[in-house]
Amino acid sequence: MKFEVNSITFFKFVNQINKARNKNNINLNLSNLYFEVNNNTLIGRATNLEISCETTIIVKGLINGKCLINGEIITKIVNSFNSLDININCEIIDNILNLNYQKNKIQIKTTNFEEFPIINKTGDIIASIKLKTFINLIKSVSFSVASTEIKPEISSIYIYSQNNNLYAVATDSFRLSEKKIDFKLNENSDLNILISQKCIKEALSILDQLNENENVNIYKNKNSLTFKVLETNITINSVNGNFPDYKQLFPNEFVTKIKTNKEELKNILNLSTVFINNYSYIEMDLNIENKTLKIKSKNDLIGSIEKEINIYSISGGENILVSYNSNYFLEGLAHIEGDEIELSFINNTRPMFIKNPKDLSFVYLLMPINR
Repeated sequence: MKFEVNSITFFKFVNQINKARNKNNINLNLSNLYFEVNNNTLIGRATNLEISCETTIIVKGLINGKCLINGEIITKIVNSFNSLDININCEIIDNILNLNYQKNKIQIKTTNFEEFPIINKTGDIIASIKLKTFINLIKSVSFSVASTEIKPEISSIYIYSQNNNLYAVATDSFRLSEKKIDFKLNENSDLNILISQKCIKEALSILDQLNENENVNIYKNKNSLTFKVLETNITINSVNGNFPDYKQLFPNEFVTKIKTNKEELKNILNLSTVFINNYSYIEMDLNIENKTLKIKSKNDLIGSIEKEINIYSISGGENILVSYNSNYFLEGLAHIEGDEIELSFINNTRPMFIKNPKDLSFVYLLMPINR
C-alpha cells in the first residue's frame, strides 16, 4: 500500500473515523483503524461493534492495499499535522507503515487486516433529511436520557415515525422530552428504534464535523440504522427493549394552564437555587383566585426565598401546590425557544407539561417531587 495525502485532509479523515473505535484494550482489533487504498481513494473504517464509521477521501494512490493501524497512535501523530499544510507520503514496507514528510520519518507497525470485523450493510434507504434538522431533533431530547445503563430502554433515545412525523423521545423517569418534525418516509417504510445515548453522542460528534446544510440519507437494516452524508457512513446498532408507553401520560385535557415570560421564570429559578436543599427542589404555589404564581425555596442552613411571577394568562379552576427539581426545570427551559412559556397541569401528582404555546413541536414533562 502506497499513497500521498494532504496533511490537513488526513488529520480530518483519521479524527472522524477514530470517534467510532473502541477506546479500551479489551479487544485490540476494535481499537485499530482500517485503511484501504483503492486507486485514488483512501477508505477508512472503525467500529466498537455498537457504532461503525466509514469515510473516504481522495489521495494520490500509487499502490493499492489494506492494513490495520493502532487507532490511538495514528490519531496522536496526525494531530501534529493540523497546523501544517503539506503532503505526506505513506507506504507499507514489511508490515510497517512509513510516513515521510519534509525531513521527518515515522514508522508504525500494522496488523493483519483480515482480523477486522465485517461492518453491517447499510440496508434500504427509508428517508432523506437535512442534516441540521436531524441533529437538532436528537439534541433537543438527549439531555433527558437516563445517565445509568441499568435500564437500557431509558438510557436510550426512542426514534419513531407516525402520521408523517418523526419523533425523538427520551426520559430518565423524572422528566421526559419529546421532539417531532415533519417527516415522510419512503413508501412501505417505517421507523421504530431505540439507540443508546452513548452511540448517539459518538454519532453526533462525527455528524457535527460535517456540513449541516447537506442531506443525511437514513438506511434501515434489521437492528441498525445507517446515516450517510456524502462519503461518510455511520451505522448504529439498536438497543433491545421497549420504550415506556409514555403517551399514557398525555391527558385529553388539562385542568389548569398558565402562560408567563420564560426569561423571568428562568431568572427566578436560578435565584432560587441559591437556597435549595440537598434534594434540589423548589415549590410552586399557583393560586387561581389571586391569579398569582409564587416560587419558593428554603434551606435551613442558609435562608429562604419567595418570589412572585407575572402571569400573562390563566385558565382552569384548581390551585396547584407542588415541588419540582430546580435543575431539571432549568434544563427543560433551556431547550424551549421563544419568549413565552406555557405550563399545563393535571393535578399535584401528575407531570407538568412545559412548552412554547406557539411551537407544538417540542414538549417537556417534569415529574413532581413527593416530599
